[in-house]
Amino acid sequence: MKHTATITLLMLSLALGGCIFAPESGGGRGRNHDSVEPTIGQQLFDLDRVHQQGVISDAQYARAKDRILDNI
Repeated sequence: MKHTATITLLMLSLALGGCIFAPESGGGRGRNHDSVEPTIGQQLFDLDRVHQQGVISDAQYARAKDRILDNI
């Protein structure tokens, strides 16, 4: 159960890692609020960081890395 929660949290943080939240001010006129998606490189960097910190195992790292690279 702990590993499932860890993987879910990891995937969620990778998915949301590149999103920017900018609250509107001044009525929001003339502002462009496009969401920014994390690059493949940023996803791999984030994945490597959690792997190096021991949050995920070697096998979990390999599976997650393969999933990221399969989406290219």
